[in-house]
Amino acid sequence: MTPDVFVMVPLAGMATGALFMFGMYKLGMRWMELRHRRDLPSGGGDELRELQAEVAELRELPDRIAELEERLDFAERLLAQARQDSGALGPRGS
Repeated sequence: MTPDVFVMVPLAGMATGALFMFGMYKLGMRWMELRHRRDLPSGGGDELRELQAEVAELRELPDRIAELEERLDFAERLLAQARQDSGALGPRGS
């Protein structure tokens, strides 16, 4: 036997092992993916649409809060003005 055989046999064995391990990796990944799909609820599309609608509503909240703050400020100004106007008239019955 030539010295090249002593080098080529282990290299061929390692290459075969690497191909085998790659195949096992692909098989394992495919198995986990199928198992994950099976565990998912069947109404995933409906749930996704509901979540998207909720996110859209949550994005509108800052605008709604700003509008409510403006209304509150307006109401406070009206109440303060009404208090000033009633205080300027003086107490009743005098």
